[in-house]
Amino acid sequence: MKKQLLAGAILAALGSGAAHAAFLSYQFSNPLQGTEISQSGNLNLFDTMGGTRTLNSAVLTLTGQDEMTIVLRNSAQQPQDVIATGNVFLNYTSSLAPLNGIIVSGNPRISLTNPTGLQTLAAGGTFNSGLLTANGSAVLDALTLNPILASLSTDGAGQQFSVSCSSLSGVNLLGGGGQVSFDQTTQAACGARIVYDYETRNQTPEPASMALVGLGLLGLGAARRRKA
Repeated sequence: MKKQLLAGAILAALGSGAAHAAFLSYQFSNPLQGTEISQSGNLNLFDTMGGTRTLNSAVLTLTGQDEMTIVLRNSAQQPQDVIATGNVFLNYTSSLAPLNGIIVSGNPRISLTNPTGLQTLAAGGTFNSGLLTANGSAVLDALTLNPILASLSTDGAGQQFSVSCSSLSGVNLLGGGGQVSFDQTTQAACGARIVYDYETRNQTPEPASMALVGLGLLGLGAARRRKA
């Protein structure tokens, strides 16, 4: 029994080199700018640290937001019912070629809508929506990124890739009989976040573990001598 306990202690000590799961994330966000926008930001590649860390999976989240004001003007001599919907489409790209292929295949990745709801404009009247806001995200999950996982890894700290976005914005009008015009003021912004799921492995046992191994081996040796 004692020998079994000693052997277990040795195995536990040697197990200090076992893998440990962890997460690492990088992100960026850009400020709102008048449309049409062209923005970019950088995210770090996963650093294997000389093979001591192994990347299991990655999840990339693309983000976008907008602020819009819509002003409607009725030039008709009678009231007009109208619904206006502001739209901002965000298209994304990446400097990392394998990732870029995945991203652009789904553009526009984010579609933002800013509806005014049904409005009745008096003859010669106007309507001001006030500030309308919207935000959204698009997730490229682990299953989507698994085929390009090797491209997201590197052996060296600080290596990066970029994610860029551009916008297409406008207003759709329903109703008004062609007598309602509009002005829009729009700002938009984009960002991105990547989360790495990885395992880290200790290459060498810690000093305390080494000492435990030594004591365990001495104990096993003593047990064998007593039995002999």
